[in-house]
Amino acid sequence: MVETRGYNNWLQLLPEHVIQDVQVHMTRRRFKDGESIYRYGERSTTQYQVVTGSVRVRSLSDTGKEVTYVIYGPGECIGYLSAIDGDVRPQDAVAMGDVELDSLAISDFEQLRERHREIDRAMTLHLSRRLRELFKSYEAGKFFGLDRRLAHQICFLLEVADHSATGEQSNELDLTQELLASAVSASRQAIHKILKEWADAGIVEHRYGRICILDRERLKAIAEGVDG
Repeated sequence: MVETRGYNNWLQLLPEHVIQDVQVHMTRRRFKDGESIYRYGERSTTQYQVVTGSVRVRSLSDTGKEVTYVIYGPGECIGYLSAIDGDVRPQDAVAMGDVELDSLAISDFEQLRERHREIDRAMTLHLSRRLRELFKSYEAGKFFGLDRRLAHQICFLLEVADHSATGEQSNELDLTQELLASAVSASRQAIHKILKEWADAGIVEHRYGRICILDRERLKAIAEGVDG
């Protein structure tokens, strides 16, 4: 069981004795690079917490166009929406590299909810926070230009990375231009142009599928529409 910290980790909102009870019911699973953890439209059977590696949450259109929502690392939880309401999976989850996950079956989850009222309170608070972020993302997609949308997405992913694994601030992300393009519904060429402009301005450095943020405050200002 990974330490109970993380941006997308409802477990961290629980008292220690409840966390320990949840841990007892979790089992370790392993996935290879590119392997599907679950697919859109599947019926829910379990939820997960990332132990090692990264998981990409994405959607595919009818024409095969891909949108990456977020990439989660150690400590982050995935698949809990379907575990709560029993409905089908709303997105795909795909392993990036070799991944280890701790899994919690729905039957165990339901028993834990009956035994610990704190779980539903933690879930309510956690989902309220995620819903606020969804509103922000919707606003970004509807009203922002591409440069601001891209900055907003990178800042979001940095915030996720800050809370993953060590809990320390992270200024680097393993992201290809293709992944960034799919995250903001743009072409790779358009993303390349913006990243080059930002690199010339000393805001980012991008090479070999990895982006390094050189000026985080400037990037945040672009995301908030207050730069230049």
